[in-house]
Amino acid sequence: MNIVTGATGFIGSNLIETLIAKDKKVVGIDIDITRKHLVKSFINGNFSILWSDVNYIDNYIKKGLEDIDMIYHLAASADIRKSYEFPQMDLKNNVLGTNAVLELMRKNDIKNLVFSSTSSVYGIPEIQPTPENVPNIRPISMYGASKLANEAFISAYCDLYGLKVWAFRFANVVGKNMHRGVIFDFIQKLKQNQHELEILGDGKQTKSFFDVSDCVAGLIDIPKKDGNKSMTVYNLGNTDLITVKEIADIVCDELGVKPNYNFTGGDRGWKGDTPSTILSIKKALKTGWKPKYNCEESVKRTVRWLLDNQ
Repeated sequence: MNIVTGATGFIGSNLIETLIAKDKKVVGIDIDITRKHLVKSFINGNFSILWSDVNYIDNYIKKGLEDIDMIYHLAASADIRKSYEFPQMDLKNNVLGTNAVLELMRKNDIKNLVFSSTSSVYGIPEIQPTPENVPNIRPISMYGASKLANEAFISAYCDLYGLKVWAFRFANVVGKNMHRGVIFDFIQKLKQNQHELEILGDGKQTKSFFDVSDCVAGLIDIPKKDGNKSMTVYNLGNTDLITVKEIADIVCDELGVKPNYNFTGGDRGWKGDTPSTILSIKKALKTGWKPKYNCEESVKRTVRWLLDNQ
């Protein structure tokens, strides 16, 4: 059996769909009942969902603990701009939520965990493309700080209690079921005014975008190929890059509009944003995992899905 926290989230809902297609038994956990439509069609003998805050996971997961093969811990607050306004949000939802999952594992001798971390832990790194072992990691957002704190607690639990953990630091994941982010925002703005498009920053911010299907494949397949005995960290992203202005160009082209671009200025879109995120994914590639879609293809697929499903 597999447990997926953050079940109705963007990545979680895609992960559950893939696991069920592989005939895996899944229990999902999420507090956001407003997004239940993303998993409602999956509910059958192989899938059930518990509507609960992950901080109280120990109160709900009582039966069949001896049959849990893997916990995929995806539940988290992931809104960097919002956490700037409410700094305690990521401490409660991310750090304490992860601690609740770790305690469930410790108390019930559950050994295997896939943890969704983030490239935001790197802040503005000294080396690009950034490898997993880059020195002097210093997050510049509450979200990045909370994920790095989680990794530290996970490392301690691995050493003390014999857990096996695969932590994945994601680049920008896009695709089916996403409900925020730059692509989503551009589409919403252009639906309101197709003649003007505000772009936060100078539009030159450079990112690595990759499709959620490639992300899910990494979460499922890499642990099968990496028989680690403790904790292993992987970057997941793409092998190419794209700028925010290029993303705007793709969105406008797909919508068939030609607005004037209004840049807010500066090399960052908001506090906690990074001018450039370029991950080295050599370690993940060595396992045989490889992204199927490049940055441009990933963005186009996302725009088309959003236009068809909004």
